[in-house]
This record gives sequence, structure tokens and C-alpha cells, in this order.
Amino acid sequence: MVYLLENNNYAMGTSTERHSANTSYYRRYDNIPGIQVDGHNVLAMRTVMKFAKEYSLKHGPIMIEAKTYRYHGHSMSDPGLSYRDR
Repeated sequence: MVYLLENNNYAMGTSTERHSANTSYYRRYDNIPGIQVDGHNVLAMRTVMKFAKEYSLKHGPIMIEAKTYRYHGHSMSDPGLSYRDR
């Protein structure tokens, strides 16, 4: 099992730093190893996902945290204009 978390640094309208004591999500699972990767770098994502597949087939689950950025609001009720600049 490969767990992939797309971390865009925001919940509905609150930054992760304001609502989480530990923002390194890939390190939050005691028995599951994790890797953080730049989610905007296609080649890095490819390399990490290839490694994660090989690792999980031999050793079990692994957690991947892809750091990215949300350019738009979360939904129609969250246009994303009040807490981020363009």
C-alpha cells in the first residue's frame, strides 16, 4: 500500500501552521515510513513513486507527502481570495 497525501498547505480556509502542531505529515505515522517530495516537480514525483512501489512490494506500506500549492479556493463557497495573495 502506498499512501499519497497531496499537501497544499491549507484546509478549507486555514493554513496548516494555524491548525496543526506537526505539519510534517509524512512523519506522523509511527510504524509507516514516509517521504516528503516536491509535488510540482514531475521528475521527483516519478522517482519517489517508483521507489515507493518497489519498497511497498517488499516491505509493506509507505507514506508519501507531496508538497504543492492550491491556486484556487477549496469550493464554490471558498474563492480563496481572503487568505492568499495572487
